[in-house]
Amino acid sequence: PDEPQWVDGSGLSRYNLFTPRSVVAVLDKIRRMVPQDRLLGIFPAGGVSGTIEDWYGNGIQPYVFAKTGTLRNNHCLSGYLLTRSGRLLIFSFMHNNYTGSSTAYKREMEKVLRKIRIEVQ
Repeated sequence: PDEPQWVDGSGLSRYNLFTPRSVVAVLDKIRRMVPQDRLLGIFPAGGVSGTIEDWYGNGIQPYVFAKTGTLRNNHCLSGYLLTRSGRLLIFSFMHNNYTGSSTAYKREMEKVLRKIRIEVQ
């Protein structure tokens, strides 16, 4: 994976440099160290809690467990996706320097994750 550059703990420095690949590598390391039920309890659940409470709901059980990161014209979502077959996948989206509302990006991420949830065994 790409080597992350971490300059400050706040995450606000422009010199903090993380790629989706480096975030996925960190999430994979966490996944290997923490039992799945505990792991999914640590992250906000789509349709249930946190900043993704209004997204990724299916009315039955959560399938996206993730954290968002939002600053002006930047929106990120990284975490875990539980497929219909019960497989746990790791993902990271990073949208930078867009214009307008983040809603269109959030909708597309939701479509992509929903499709992966259904189609990946």
